[in-house]
Parts: sequence; structure tokens; C-alpha cells
Amino acid sequence: MPSATRGSHKYGKRLKSLKYFAPLVQIVLCPVTIMFLWAVFTGPEVTLEVNEELVRKE
Repeated sequence: MPSATRGSHKYGKRLKSLKYFAPLVQIVLCPVTIMFLWAVFTGPEVTLEVNEELVRKE
């Protein structure tokens, strides 16, 4: 019987340590976070085009 007790204690110890990471997992998997990161990393590319008519020539 002592071996069964140790095994369940080991399993319980792991669950206690995992519960601290649960909020991080929820934040990462949150649809709002996913949409925000998608918008940031797949946004329109900025291209620098100079309109010759608007540039002042002296």
C-alpha cells in the first residue's frame, strides 16, 4: 500500500504545479489574444512610396 500512496502523492504534486500555469494557457488560447496577435503579425505591409508631385523641388 505505501507505493500507491507515493504514486498518488507524486501525481498530486504535479497537478499543484500545473495549476499555476493554467492562467497562462488560458490567456494564450483566448480568442481575443489570438485575433490580436493575428492582426499584429499579418497586418498590411508598410511600403514607402514618395509622390513626386508632393516633394518640393528647389
